[in-house]
Amino acid sequence: MPTFVLQLHHVHAAPQRALRGAVAPQAERGVATLDLALGRERLECAATGDHVASTIRDLCAAATSIADGSAPKALVPLYDAPWELCLVAGDDCLELSLYRTGALPEVRVLDEAVSLPELYAQLRGAVEALGLSADDARLDELSAHLERLASVSRARITAADKGSSTLVRWRSRPRVAADGSGAASILAVSMSALLPTRPAGRPEPAQADLHALLARGRVSFEVRGRRVELGAGFVFLQFERLVALCRPLLDARAARRGYSVRAQIAGAVLGLRLTHDDALALTITRAGEGTVTIPALDARAFVSPVAEGALALTAAAVRCDRGLAKNLRLKALRTEARALRRWLLDLDRVDTKVNADPSRYRAVVAEPEAPSALDLRGATRLRYTERWRAEVEGLDLGGVFVVGERVIVPGARELSAIDRTSGEVAWSSPATRAATLAAGDDILRVSARGDVELRCAESGESLWATRIVPRVGPASPPVVFAQPGVARVALLTESERRLVALDLRTGEARWTLSARHSGSFRLRRVGRLVVAVSGDSVVTAVDLTSGEVVWRHGDGLPFSIAPLVHGETVVALAGEPGRGPAVAHVVGGLTGVQHHVLSTGLPACAPPVASGDVVAIPCASRDEGVVLVGFSLLDGAEVFRAVIDPVSSGASRPAVVAAEGLFIANLPSGRAVAVEADTGAVRWTWSGRAARAEDVPRRLDPVLRAGAMFLPQSPLQVLRPSDGVTLTEVSACSLVPDLVRVDEAGSVYVGEESGHLACFELGARLRVLRPV
Repeated sequence: MPTFVLQLHHVHAAPQRALRGAVAPQAERGVATLDLALGRERLECAATGDHVASTIRDLCAAATSIADGSAPKALVPLYDAPWELCLVAGDDCLELSLYRTGALPEVRVLDEAVSLPELYAQLRGAVEALGLSADDARLDELSAHLERLASVSRARITAADKGSSTLVRWRSRPRVAADGSGAASILAVSMSALLPTRPAGRPEPAQADLHALLARGRVSFEVRGRRVELGAGFVFLQFERLVALCRPLLDARAARRGYSVRAQIAGAVLGLRLTHDDALALTITRAGEGTVTIPALDARAFVSPVAEGALALTAAAVRCDRGLAKNLRLKALRTEARALRRWLLDLDRVDTKVNADPSRYRAVVAEPEAPSALDLRGATRLRYTERWRAEVEGLDLGGVFVVGERVIVPGARELSAIDRTSGEVAWSSPATRAATLAAGDDILRVSARGDVELRCAESGESLWATRIVPRVGPASPPVVFAQPGVARVALLTESERRLVALDLRTGEARWTLSARHSGSFRLRRVGRLVVAVSGDSVVTAVDLTSGEVVWRHGDGLPFSIAPLVHGETVVALAGEPGRGPAVAHVVGGLTGVQHHVLSTGLPACAPPVASGDVVAIPCASRDEGVVLVGFSLLDGAEVFRAVIDPVSSGASRPAVVAAEGLFIANLPSGRAVAVEADTGAVRWTWSGRAARAEDVPRRLDPVLRAGAMFLPQSPLQVLRPSDGVTLTEVSACSLVPDLVRVDEAGSVYVGEESGHLACFELGARLRVLRPV
């Protein structure tokens, strides 16, 4: 019985009525499917006529390349399923393997010997059974491939030198994790693998060759002197599966939430169960051998030896076969294991540094308030009229700023400046898409390719241009510090995890700061320091002038939400945003000394905000809705817990600001709520018309200006923050206020994501000077 069989099936469907002049669908002409039998395994490898022809063509080309000696190995991916055939030169035969690729690989057949004449006969029979017409171009192509294969079908195939095999043994260093009883659970991972040692030959291509990683071995866990083995199998695939379990486990630990997963690995079922108090239970079940449970582990005690084992295996494999250095699958395993190891080092290295001389970093010059002769605190009614309107192709709302007498408007193809009074274009320049930011009286532009440019806002003239390393991954928005008394620098993210400070005067790089692992930087300034978090387990304060780390505060959980700077106090939230109870660390902004640790018991949904001596943390959960939790900055005691939207889901993202002793929350549901900072009592609520989902503004942050609050709702509202009285509804604005800017004269600039930008000026106001 042949070991390699290709069987073609023709499935004829019932004819369907087609439109006049239309080509008959393939279902009417019949559908061809191709089944593959290799050894004892059978698989449908193509389900359409085109895929059948393409599969036969690829098999012919692969077999020909091996038979004529041009390639020692050929990979043939199937078209309709994530399966792959591997053809390797054997001793006067071809060795065929069949396996599933992807995240959950499965090996069906490994190195099954098939003679070249047998393979040729099956391929030729499949082409004949396909029944292509003489004028079909596919028949000519397949015939040409079959002729080339027939010319070498009787050639003698010589197997490549496979070298010897090396037995690699490895055992991790035990990691101790204390359990609830005070005892210690010691977990170690050991591995034994038989790796082929191949001599250096022709350069290997950079490809995801799963067949090259099918080395057999065993992985076992050891705890308290007891050894539990997984089943014998392919050790690379076992470590791939183990490493894939680690990142979700650490994510759950960072979010302080439970996590449970079961995975099939080498004939054994491995289960992980993480509780909210960071206790991990590992269970291993093997058929006929029962279940072994290893309780009271720390999540890091499991991740650390798994990551170290994966790195040891990949290093040993490359030592035995230098060609594996370019294997994309091996490189992906090594990259993920290294990332996990950096994550663990970050969690373990919770170092703290404090600053003993805070006076050196206080800003000498106080920040001047924006000049404004406008005071709307006593206003009872306002009126806005449209001054001008513009339509910009590909409008970048995040880059719209009012700088002097110009409104900077970045589009998809050009950068423009509009005179804010007349609405006429003052200047325009061709430009590609880039992040745009106001830098004093100038404009900073940063492209995704790393091009940085500073332009004069008044004239559009380029002042300087430079380049930085392009950002890898999601880009953090640039931040500019141009206040009096501090260094005039722009902080940009480059590479994978580096922050660079550019001098705004020259464009020269002043200093750099590297995070412990990749993440988005969130920056705030206090005095002459910039406080940075980037998703790792530390909050770092850096001197804006020199880049020197002045203080560092560490915790076992990542900091990824932008910290709050209130006076000389920093409030940083630890944990995963929106998942797991939020924990806030209150530290001195100039010293780094920890004052309090605040626990909300609920996931945070927005950055904290402070008023007076009280800090409020917006939280959200499915059970309680949106909750504002207030704490005293003096002693860390909880001041209030106010439910501001009981019907919102845990995914709600309110925007909260502090004004006149109140915390004011603008909600996506079309409501605004103000609670007193001292007691948490609701002072006022505002409810607008329920907006459709597409009419909810992209950003809900209220804008406070001259004693009035401009509320991004649909339509735009202007309220008095002290009592919630509506001063006006900008009825002239038909745009969804995805962007709201307000200048010192009270003029409002509203931008919509569709590309429309409009300016509305404050009309004349009547005021009672003397009662009649």
